[in-house]
Amino acid sequence: MTATEETAPKRPARTAPLWRRAAALAYDLLFVVAVVILATFLALLVTGGEPVPPDGPGQWLYRLYLLAWIAGYFVFFWCRFGQTPGMKVWRLLLIRERDDDACLWPMAARFGFGLLCLATLGALFLAAQADPKRRSWFDRHRSMRVVQLLPAA
Repeated sequence: MTATEETAPKRPARTAPLWRRAAALAYDLLFVVAVVILATFLALLVTGGEPVPPDGPGQWLYRLYLLAWIAGYFVFFWCRFGQTPGMKVWRLLLIRERDDDACLWPMAARFGFGLLCLATLGALFLAAQADPKRRSWFDRHRSMRVVQLLPAA
Protein backbone atom coordinates (compact mmCIF):
# COMPACT_ATOMS: atom_id res chain seq x y z
CA MET A 1 0.00 0.00 0.00
CA THR A 2 1.42 3.40 -0.93
CA ALA A 3 1.60 6.35 1.40
CA THR A 4 -1.12 8.07 -0.65
CA GLU A 5 -3.53 5.18 -0.13
CA GLU A 6 -2.72 5.08 3.58
CA THR A 7 -3.37 8.79 4.07
CA ALA A 8 -6.51 9.10 1.92
CA PRO A 9 -9.25 10.41 4.19
CA LYS A 10 -11.90 7.81 4.97
CA ARG A 11 -14.33 10.43 6.27
CA PRO A 12 -15.32 13.96 5.26
CA ALA A 13 -12.56 16.54 5.32
CA ARG A 14 -12.07 20.23 4.65
CA THR A 15 -9.10 22.53 4.27
CA ALA A 16 -7.36 22.86 7.63
CA PRO A 17 -7.52 26.33 9.18
CA LEU A 18 -4.37 28.16 10.25
CA TRP A 19 -5.14 28.04 13.97
CA ARG A 20 -5.47 24.22 13.94
CA ARG A 21 -2.14 23.86 12.17
CA ALA A 22 -0.49 26.16 14.71
CA ALA A 23 -2.08 24.23 17.58
CA ALA A 24 -0.85 20.92 16.15
CA LEU A 25 2.65 22.35 15.82
CA ALA A 26 2.58 23.57 19.42
CA TYR A 27 1.50 20.11 20.54
CA ASP A 28 4.24 18.49 18.44
CA LEU A 29 6.82 20.74 20.07
CA LEU A 30 6.26 18.79 23.29
CA PHE A 31 7.21 15.61 21.45
CA VAL A 32 10.18 17.35 19.86
CA VAL A 33 11.47 18.25 23.34
CA ALA A 34 11.21 14.57 24.28
CA VAL A 35 13.07 13.56 21.11
CA VAL A 36 15.84 16.08 21.87
CA ILE A 37 16.15 14.74 25.43
CA LEU A 38 16.42 11.17 24.13
CA ALA A 39 18.98 12.17 21.49
CA THR A 40 21.03 14.05 24.10
CA PHE A 41 20.92 11.06 26.43
CA LEU A 42 22.25 8.83 23.64
CA ALA A 43 24.95 11.37 22.81
CA LEU A 44 26.02 11.46 26.47
CA LEU A 45 26.33 7.67 26.43
CA VAL A 46 28.70 7.95 23.47
CA THR A 47 30.78 10.74 25.03
CA GLY A 48 30.99 9.02 28.41
CA GLY A 49 28.84 11.67 30.06
CA GLU A 50 31.00 14.57 28.92
CA PRO A 51 29.10 17.57 27.55
CA VAL A 52 29.80 18.93 24.09
CA PRO A 53 32.21 21.90 24.25
CA PRO A 54 30.31 25.18 23.73
CA ASP A 55 32.70 26.29 20.95
CA GLY A 56 34.11 24.63 17.89
CA PRO A 57 33.02 21.96 15.43
CA GLY A 58 31.69 19.62 18.13
CA GLN A 59 28.87 22.05 18.89
CA TRP A 60 27.90 22.28 15.21
CA LEU A 61 27.96 18.50 14.84
CA TYR A 62 25.79 18.19 17.93
CA ARG A 63 23.29 20.71 16.53
CA LEU A 64 23.15 18.86 13.20
CA TYR A 65 22.70 15.61 15.13
CA LEU A 66 19.72 17.06 17.01
CA LEU A 67 18.28 18.51 13.81
CA ALA A 68 18.50 15.06 12.19
CA TRP A 69 16.55 13.57 15.10
CA ILE A 70 13.87 16.26 14.84
CA ALA A 71 13.63 15.81 11.07
CA GLY A 72 13.38 12.06 11.60
CA TYR A 73 10.43 12.56 13.94
CA PHE A 74 8.43 14.57 11.41
CA VAL A 75 9.47 12.57 8.32
CA PHE A 76 8.69 9.25 10.01
CA PHE A 77 5.18 10.27 11.05
CA TRP A 78 4.36 12.04 7.78
CA CYS A 79 5.51 9.06 5.71
CA ARG A 80 4.06 6.32 7.89
CA PHE A 81 0.78 7.82 9.05
CA GLY A 82 0.27 11.07 7.14
CA GLN A 83 0.09 12.91 10.45
CA THR A 84 2.19 13.60 13.49
CA PRO A 85 0.77 13.00 16.99
CA GLY A 86 -0.07 16.70 17.23
CA MET A 87 -1.88 16.57 13.89
CA LYS A 88 -3.79 13.50 15.05
CA VAL A 89 -5.03 15.29 18.18
CA TRP A 90 -6.27 18.21 16.06
CA ARG A 91 -7.67 15.82 13.38
CA LEU A 92 -5.33 17.04 10.65
CA LEU A 93 -4.06 14.84 7.84
CA LEU A 94 -1.37 15.42 5.23
CA ILE A 95 -2.56 14.19 1.86
CA ARG A 96 -0.19 13.48 -0.99
CA GLU A 97 -2.22 13.94 -4.17
CA ARG A 98 0.57 12.81 -6.48
CA ASP A 99 0.86 9.02 -6.48
CA ASP A 100 4.60 8.48 -6.42
CA ASP A 101 6.15 5.87 -4.18
CA ALA A 102 8.94 8.08 -2.87
CA CYS A 103 8.14 9.51 0.52
CA LEU A 104 11.42 10.06 2.34
CA TRP A 105 12.87 12.85 0.19
CA PRO A 106 9.66 14.84 -0.38
CA MET A 107 8.94 14.80 3.35
CA ALA A 108 12.54 15.67 4.23
CA ALA A 109 12.25 18.60 1.80
CA ARG A 110 8.91 19.53 3.41
CA PHE A 111 10.68 19.60 6.78
CA GLY A 112 13.40 21.82 5.29
CA PHE A 113 10.74 24.17 3.94
CA GLY A 114 9.22 24.23 7.43
CA LEU A 115 12.59 25.34 8.81
CA LEU A 116 12.66 28.07 6.20
CA CYS A 117 9.18 29.14 7.34
CA LEU A 118 10.46 29.36 10.92
CA ALA A 119 13.50 31.35 9.77
CA THR A 120 11.16 33.90 8.17
CA LEU A 121 9.19 34.10 11.44
CA GLY A 122 6.20 32.42 9.81
CA ALA A 123 5.93 34.77 6.83
CA LEU A 124 6.00 31.90 4.33
CA PHE A 125 3.41 30.05 6.42
CA LEU A 126 1.12 33.09 6.50
CA ALA A 127 1.58 33.59 2.75
CA ALA A 128 0.05 30.14 2.24
CA GLN A 129 -3.24 31.51 3.52
CA ALA A 130 -3.76 33.23 0.14
CA ASP A 131 -4.16 29.82 -1.53
CA PRO A 132 -7.78 28.49 -1.51
CA LYS A 133 -6.53 25.14 -0.14
CA ARG A 134 -4.13 26.90 2.28
CA ARG A 135 -1.12 25.26 0.63
CA SER A 136 2.39 26.65 0.83
CA TRP A 137 4.46 27.05 -2.30
CA PHE A 138 6.17 23.75 -1.50
CA ASP A 139 2.89 21.88 -0.95
CA ARG A 140 1.50 23.20 -4.25
CA HIS A 141 4.70 22.15 -6.04
CA ARG A 142 4.66 18.63 -4.51
CA SER A 143 0.84 18.23 -4.72
CA MET A 144 0.26 17.96 -0.99
CA ARG A 145 -2.34 19.49 1.27
CA VAL A 146 -3.35 19.43 4.91
CA VAL A 147 -7.00 18.73 5.65
CA GLN A 148 -9.08 18.73 8.80
CA LEU A 149 -10.99 15.49 9.24
CA LEU A 150 -14.59 16.17 10.20
CA PRO A 151 -16.37 14.09 12.83
CA ALA A 152 -18.02 10.98 11.46
CA ALA A 153 -21.73 11.50 10.90
